[in-house]
Amino acid sequence: MINEIKEFIDRNRLDIYYILILVALLLIISIPKLLVQYNAGIINWDTYLYLENGRLYAKMGWGDVPSISPVLPLILAKIFLIRGHTFQEAIFTVDVLFYILGAIALYLLLRYKFDYNTSLLASIIYATFTLLYSWVGIGGNDIIGVTGTILTVYLILISNKYSNKFYLLAIPIAAYAFLSRYTAGVMIFAILFFIIINKINLKELKYMIAGSILGVISISWFLYEFNKALDTPFPFLGQFSGTVQNTPVLDSGYLPDNTYFLRNLPQYLSSHINSNNFNSWVNPSFNDPSIISYILIIMMIIGFAAIVYKIFKAVRDNKEDFLQIKNIILLAVLAIVAAVCILTIGTSYIITILLFMVVLGGLYYLLKDYPIEKLDYEFLMISLFVVYLVFQSILSTKNDRYFITVLPFIAYFIACGVSWIYELMDKHVSPLEVKKRSVKLSSIISAILIVFLIANSLAYCYDTPTENHYEDIEEACSWLTGYDNNITNQTIIVSDNWPAVTWYLNVYGQRGVLNVKNQSHYWLFSRDILIQNETNHAATYYIDTHNDIKADYPGLTKIYRTGDVVIYENDYILNNSNATVECDDYINYINNTLESVKGNYGDVNGKL
Repeated sequence: MINEIKEFIDRNRLDIYYILILVALLLIISIPKLLVQYNAGIINWDTYLYLENGRLYAKMGWGDVPSISPVLPLILAKIFLIRGHTFQEAIFTVDVLFYILGAIALYLLLRYKFDYNTSLLASIIYATFTLLYSWVGIGGNDIIGVTGTILTVYLILISNKYSNKFYLLAIPIAAYAFLSRYTAGVMIFAILFFIIINKINLKELKYMIAGSILGVISISWFLYEFNKALDTPFPFLGQFSGTVQNTPVLDSGYLPDNTYFLRNLPQYLSSHINSNNFNSWVNPSFNDPSIISYILIIMMIIGFAAIVYKIFKAVRDNKEDFLQIKNIILLAVLAIVAAVCILTIGTSYIITILLFMVVLGGLYYLLKDYPIEKLDYEFLMISLFVVYLVFQSILSTKNDRYFITVLPFIAYFIACGVSWIYELMDKHVSPLEVKKRSVKLSSIISAILIVFLIANSLAYCYDTPTENHYEDIEEACSWLTGYDNNITNQTIIVSDNWPAVTWYLNVYGQRGVLNVKNQSHYWLFSRDILIQNETNHAATYYIDTHNDIKADYPGLTKIYRTGDVVIYENDYILNNSNATVECDDYINYINNTLESVKGNYGDVNGKL
């Protein structure tokens, strides 16, 4: 065993050396980002959901949304159990660790084709993309999801090329990648495409089946918990039912613009914050692109052109063999399918992707016998890029961070461009003498670019906004626990940011979002949260965090304000010590209160 480890280190000594350099560089930019996040605190709505479910899995308190991707909450639960208490910094740290792991996995994936120098540079380019770096340490599941995707693709690749035994690891990791972020499951189209064009043998199929069994076993706990909480072990299937036909949904991210991500691509690659708020910090689409972004886009285009040229050259060198009737007919059919594929964009991502795979598979069939190095790998990376780009673009709901899934494959095309330029450079420029050692010009350029990218990311980090709306919610909840030390899960607390309230108070915060179209809705809102009957429990407190106008609601009294957060208390509870909303007196009181002021709010059907 020890001898095998030594042999492995000797064979891969240079790769280990480059990986250590990569890790050191990533620590330089990720540690300051982590410290900034510690200071800023939670700045993302979904972060509360993962923390709450982590607390629930650790049996340390209340959780929420049982159908949410469970891998990150489970990791948090283990950390909470080890430490003996819950703390929000855990999710920031986990995010950074998966960020580093993802960059390492991408380096290994790129090394299948590129040299050490290009792979290192492309991994740093990926790690310093503004969109990715802006989300490092925030505490979402986007980074852990994309890391799982990269690891899965790499392990599938080496399972096919080097040892089928890696399927026993690849498929369980694929299952965890899917459960870490459900949209990661879209990679199945590209992976199946890669397996089909490689025509796996029976031995490989056996390992794939064994890996699939291990994958199901490894996630069986999650499926059991889903079934216990939701009466179905597969709640995630519902997420895709609407997207197959691209069904519009009522969501704050509703944006049926298929060109949204492409239009904002420059800002995602490299941009500067142009306003002092966290919205610009985590959504680069609000920022101004830098010159770096356009250089990277040019490199990406060069990389794609280099792949096309390599294929064209192989065909040109064998044109007599290629220009056969059957090949020409197949090309014509593929052209028609490609046209149909383009026409389906905006309908169903599944139809568009399947048609694209047919075209790509047909091209592979035509080209596989020609001397095109690593053609299946090229097509795998192209398919992953297109699959994720189409999937995210066609969906009706969009958020900048959703595009993180596409970034590794953009980095791949940039690596293709860099590699092509470096090959020309090394062919025509002699190595330089540096301290009596010959150093390629490409290596020097890579070192300069890496230093520049690291410095640019650190500048972005230290340009962090100072205002954090969520700190006001934390402060308000802290005040409320001191004001009312009898808060339990029997206390009904309603808020327009119920996940934050649930996390800070460790009680179930109920959803209460005011429709502010006109004044009559203030009365309707009070009625909805204060009426006590067989189907509705009256609120003791309402915590308003979003509305600019902190209205006076009938039956509620403002008892505390900090920043833009206001806490309201039920008038009956406020004016009657030790009272409850369960008694008949409360029901009479609230009905009389609401009826007496009803006329002051106009027509409660929506007209003033």
